Amino acid sequence: MPFLIAFCIGVILYGFIVSLFGPRASRKDAVRNRLEKIGKDAEKSRLPENEELEKPFTERVLKPVLQKITQLFTNLVPSKKGTNKEKLQQMLNHAGWTLSPDEYTAIQMILMIGGGLLGVMLGVVQHASFSDILLYFFVGVFGAFALLRYFCTSTGTRRKEKMEKQLPDMLDLLSVSVAAGLGFERAMLHIVETMDGPLIDEFAVAYREMSMGRSRKDALTLLGERCGVEELSSVTGAIVQAGQLGIPMKNVLQSQAAAIRRGRRAKVQEKAAKVSTKILLPMVGFIFPVLMIVLMGPSLITIMENFK
Repeated sequence: MPFLIAFCIGVILYGFIVSLFGPRASRKDAVRNRLEKIGKDAEKSRLPENEELEKPFTERVLKPVLQKITQLFTNLVPSKKGTNKEKLQQMLNHAGWTLSPDEYTAIQMILMIGGGLLGVMLGVVQHASFSDILLYFFVGVFGAFALLRYFCTSTGTRRKEKMEKQLPDMLDLLSVSVAAGLGFERAMLHIVETMDGPLIDEFAVAYREMSMGRSRKDALTLLGERCGVEELSSVTGAIVQAGQLGIPMKNVLQSQAAAIRRGRRAKVQEKAAKVSTKILLPMVGFIFPVLMIVLMGPSLITIMENFK
């Protein structure tokens, strides 16, 4: 009983203190938070140079220098026109490089000049003749050109393979999000926020384009052309057609994901069927000669001893 009386008195005192000093404390906390926010905003607006100094060294120094050098070579080298420029831009898009054809050509020229000078230096160190130094120069120039092109195409090939592997899973998540009640654009944003990879990066670009006012048809069409994946182009075409005809988006996405998985299974089966034919070359070239030596070697030695 005394414990109950003490507990009730404590509750009454606590309520009295809170009712008396609570509003004043909350006002002080609100004023304090407001002043801290104003101080932070004033510090940010008063010291904008700190944001520039906080950037990495590569963005503050190296990137502007490279842009200046690239701009110089871009002005010196004539820009590509027509079909060649379109093919080069398509190759850069497939590789995921945010470069224009002129910038790529300028970088290519820089590397070719560097490769030629490296070849000349190698010839001078080896005390080669003038003709050999000239040969080293052309080998360095061609090597730099070929290596850059090979690196770009191989990067694009690997990137497209990653997209093909990620496409069915992305479509499944997209169909589930649409079935849960999200709009198509909102479902795309959910995928961008929850997944990562080259395909998701391209979807993020398409979502930003649609957010800035581009129509869904144009954004998805550019997405398919930019990635260079045949399955993705068919998917974007089906999505655009479904939006125009009023077909439920969930059914279209599920059917496309199933079709892509069936296509991948057929490709794997086709590759497995070709293994038996491709393995004949190493067997004939490497395994059969060893077997003949092991099996016929002792008998040949015996025959040669008998002839002696």
